[in-house]
Amino acid sequence: MTAFFTRFRRNGGVGRGSLRALMTLDAARLSDLGLTRFDIADALREGGNAADVLSARRAQRATDWLR
Repeated sequence: MTAFFTRFRRNGGVGRGSLRALMTLDAARLSDLGLTRFDIADALREGGNAADVLSARRAQRATDWLR
């Protein structure tokens, strides 16, 4: 998944359409990605830093899970 978000950072960020598509996923699929709808809503508000927001949330969740 890191490569996925890195590609978006390199190509000018995550588009609003991509974030809206993520919002259509159910909670179980988002959980598989390490995200929640709240994370995506925050990324939509951030605009240009959306990939960074999503990466940070995923990393924090993974760290918490490993503890």
